Amino acid sequence: MISPEQDVPTDFTPDNFLSSFFRTAKAVLLVPGFFYERMKTNGGLRNPFIFLISCILIHTLIVSLFARNQAIIAFHVINEFLFPFAAAGILFFIVTRLFKASGTYEVAFRVNAYAAATILFSWIPLIGLLVQFYRFYLIAVGLSRAFSIRGSQALLAIVITVIIYIFALGPIMTQILGGQWLTATP
Repeated sequence: MISPEQDVPTDFTPDNFLSSFFRTAKAVLLVPGFFYERMKTNGGLRNPFIFLISCILIHTLIVSLFARNQAIIAFHVINEFLFPFAAAGILFFIVTRLFKASGTYEVAFRVNAYAAATILFSWIPLIGLLVQFYRFYLIAVGLSRAFSIRGSQALLAIVITVIIYIFALGPIMTQILGGQWLTATP
């Protein structure tokens, strides 16, 4: 386990890919408060984006070994790619407008991209839902540290974001998977 005394990374660095990837994932998952306190708040989206894409690729490779339904695999890839961008935008709006915190979209994206480390384990049967809740926890910790807001405000922002995301993505998901969305049949 990483202790705060150790050199916890402040950002993923693709130059030293494997070492940086595992150190960053480990820090985000095991000491999120310390990681997000030290996380860079500028420098562009490139490094967190590469970290996010790497997590998605690893997750997709593992899921494709077990799932044979290409539509489900495609949905997971699209969802895991879109969620951090969309959630960052919604969270940034809520945190800066509703809670009057200062920060940038980049900071919100960084928090979401690094929280994607949870998808490295979300494929494990029976714990996928728990891992998703842990991802929300990581985002809440990241928002509270990066935007200097209370944890309850971060949690409320996440709940609002998830509701918006579900209602925006629900009809799209239904089309991809071939089902019906919120329709009542007599």
